[in-house]
Amino acid sequence: MTILERLRRLEPAAMLSANDIFDAMASAGSSLADSDDREDDEALEISIRLLEARRQGQIPEDCLAVVEMLAEECGLYPYVNSDKFSLFGQAVIEAHAVQLDEKLYLHSKQMEILLHLLAGDNVILSAPTSFGKSMLVDAFLAYKSPNTVVMLLPTIALIDETRRRLTRRFGDRYDIITTVTDAHDPHLPTIFVLTQERFLQRKDVKKIDLLFVDEFYKLDPTRQDDRYESLNIALYRALPASKQCFMAGPHIKTIFLGDQYRGNFRFVQTEYRTVSVNIFDRSSRDDKKDALLSDLAGVGDESSIVFTATPGSAQNLMKEFVAEELGTESRIGSQLKAWIAENYHPAWPVGDGTERAIAVHHGRLPRSLGQLFIQLFDRGMIKILICTSTLVEGVNTSAANVFIYDKKINHRADLDFFSFANIRGRVGRMMRHFVGRAFLYYTPPEVVETNVEIPILADPASSSDYILMNVESDELSSAGKSRKDKLPAATGLSITVLQEHGALGIDNLMLANSRIRQTLKDNPALLLWKGFPTKEQRIEVAEIAVIIARARGEQFGMGSGKQVAWSWAQLQKISTLPKYLRWFERTFAPHDKAKGIDDAFRFLQACEFAFPRSLAAIEALVLMNEPLEGANYGPYISSLESWFRPSWMKQVDEAGIPLPLAERLARHLAAPVNRQDALRQIARLDLEELGLGEIDELLIELAAEK
Repeated sequence: MTILERLRRLEPAAMLSANDIFDAMASAGSSLADSDDREDDEALEISIRLLEARRQGQIPEDCLAVVEMLAEECGLYPYVNSDKFSLFGQAVIEAHAVQLDEKLYLHSKQMEILLHLLAGDNVILSAPTSFGKSMLVDAFLAYKSPNTVVMLLPTIALIDETRRRLTRRFGDRYDIITTVTDAHDPHLPTIFVLTQERFLQRKDVKKIDLLFVDEFYKLDPTRQDDRYESLNIALYRALPASKQCFMAGPHIKTIFLGDQYRGNFRFVQTEYRTVSVNIFDRSSRDDKKDALLSDLAGVGDESSIVFTATPGSAQNLMKEFVAEELGTESRIGSQLKAWIAENYHPAWPVGDGTERAIAVHHGRLPRSLGQLFIQLFDRGMIKILICTSTLVEGVNTSAANVFIYDKKINHRADLDFFSFANIRGRVGRMMRHFVGRAFLYYTPPEVVETNVEIPILADPASSSDYILMNVESDELSSAGKSRKDKLPAATGLSITVLQEHGALGIDNLMLANSRIRQTLKDNPALLLWKGFPTKEQRIEVAEIAVIIARARGEQFGMGSGKQVAWSWAQLQKISTLPKYLRWFERTFAPHDKAKGIDDAFRFLQACEFAFPRSLAAIEALVLMNEPLEGANYGPYISSLESWFRPSWMKQVDEAGIPLPLAERLARHLAAPVNRQDALRQIARLDLEELGLGEIDELLIELAAEK
């Protein structure tokens, strides 16, 4: 048995001998000697496992210095104490220090990438989840102070997390913009932190000093992300305005930019890691749930992430965990359970696990509540976090243990190697868990190389119609120009509609246009309105929106256009969110309250994005057919996006203050104009005088943190 195998099997109570340490040094040294840099996988793993053994007190006292020396030799500078080294060694270590809100150390591979960026290179980085890509961006900002930075992130949850980090580190130097409506002063240094859709809606970003694209693999259509077209178009519009570009993501073997792309990128593919993983394969067990319950009980109160396929299965697992008395008793969790029942709905089971420090995290949770669960998990106040695919792209956290319980994502596709590796990469935490544990309950997917092609750069002429219509004709081949020129006549859609609303699918737009043309012929008043619709007008646009939603396979919590229109009207009429949730479940699911509440949040989620996007397309189609009538749905669309509440309420929900709390605070505020104004006013409130509860105060405190 090799020394690495012995380290992998090291029991928690066992001590390593001096001979073991000598063997480890010899094996790691041999591996490093055969490597042309410090990225040797075996040496890194030996070093990381020795560091974990040191943390557990399993290293002889007189061997501690050589463990530090190996970590330094592997470039793991965040893990070493520079005082233990010679002046030359200290100088090397200090050369990897960066001053952010505190003094931090980069590992050797991070510094290599940072030096490329500081030299002005465009960099595409493929690195593991635990690599520390965000710190590279922050270090670049600290060193170079670029005037205008655009960060394209895949989810709103990541936007808020990034905003908090950047505000803490750079809030005194930069204006940080995260929404479409945030005002931009072009004279101020600015960091735009946006999804691709929000970036495309902003027309005021003219010059970019640094463009950062996170999770760049989402540009590839084979990833089956229905937002890949918008991301491609955002990159197409941002890249020519950018002095420098940095794209980052995990587990990419190669990237294809195409012969037509004239830019220059440095592609760096690395598997350098700062944590190691012990794998426990339970795939041969028939009693997978019993195995999961036993494994969770076995790790005690260590932080654990459980991956499952859907929100429903996450909820069911939480019931099982509570019944088995997993997790730990939690005073704040008991208060949180009562708070959720009072502020949302007493029959909503999301809070049921919190009194045992168990929470669920999925895409249908209100953003503020999802953020709260993550923050409590990171602080050790939630011990078990049950996640769906939000674990892959919407949650930036890690744990001592990851349990990969399901093999599917959203009941549809099997978990591929790429997603599996991303989930597994959440195990271990730098400076806390050098070695994490991953428990598998299905045979892991076969290892495959993930290759990324960016169609907007590689070959836009043969890409989707939506991408094609947004590329300048002089950048297309003759075949691409011909195809682009023919699309308006072939589809019956204007160039503007194809360019601005093609993300809904050209066939779906044609389907909607057919209904619109018929309505304009039979009863034009149903579509030719401005501001807010009448009941009949609301039903008509809702039914067309449902046609689009069904064609796209979107879920919206109910069956018909009339139900959607009625629910919009009630959302506008009912004064608070808790009252609306009670109306919804009584109306649509009186015999299954939990399902009714879940459907209500599915519907509310559609009101934020899917329905407004469809209504904007319907308006554009109406104007295409009747350009002189001046239909204007804008006020209604904006109100629907914010659930007919003042826009600041939805904005502070993104910042961590739940809508029900914002509704209660509103009467103490002086009509805030935006999120910043609302947060400033909330920070000045006397919370004791208002008689707010402990959870209310905690939420306000967390939202105010930078």
